[in-house]
Amino acid sequence: MSRTSKFIASVVATSKDDLPVLPFQRGAARKAMFDRLKTDAANQPMRKQA
Repeated sequence: MSRTSKFIASVVATSKDDLPVLPFQRGAARKAMFDRLKTDAANQPMRKQA
């Protein structure tokens, strides 16, 4: 199998898998992550700063 054939076969195999999540589709997941980080930061005890 030539390099070109291997490349084309890998592209076709990848295209049959699930599509990657596009940036505009992950808005809810991103918001949930930031909300979780914010609540975690609020629950941390205050640390003394120099």
